[in-house]
Amino acid sequence: MNQINYLLNHNPINVKASGMDNSELLYYYSDALLVIIQTDNLDSIKTELINITNDLGKVNQKNNDKQYSVVINQIIDEIDKQISNPDLSLKWLAQEIIFMNKDYLGKQFKKETGQTFTNYLMQIRMNRAMELIAETNDLKVCDVAEKIGFKNNPAYFSRAFKKFTGITPLTYQKEVRQ
Repeated sequence: MNQINYLLNHNPINVKASGMDNSELLYYYSDALLVIIQTDNLDSIKTELINITNDLGKVNQKNNDKQYSVVINQIIDEIDKQISNPDLSLKWLAQEIIFMNKDYLGKQFKKETGQTFTNYLMQIRMNRAMELIAETNDLKVCDVAEKIGFKNNPAYFSRAFKKFTGITPLTYQKEVRQ
């Protein structure tokens, strides 16, 4: 239950709902909630809730993009571009891309987004991992780990994924493919 609350409160990102307005979302989620109500399998319910929060997160992210300063939007854009870079960090961005003080950027990022850069980056990486696992049948966990910046440490990726979702990448992969 804690993982579901985490997902609902931290709004992961997915592509489905990005173009929907509020009335379309209500219709879409009424169907999704009907599936949840009719399902007696806890794993299916968990997967459906993850999908719903992914979609809501995309809409929330789209709305939040307009509220950030130019620098924070640049950081967010660079995260999207550099997601597979294992060196991606606030320090790296400050030195290589933004050319500003790391501590200042960290404080501004927290002030504007409400979360630390590290937590935001982990959230984006885990959301991208869920998308990759759901979209691709032939990717191994180590391949997913590499594509989201955990190049040298797939075991750490698996632990982080489980902490984020409550299930391992392999379990998530099996659930999505059912």
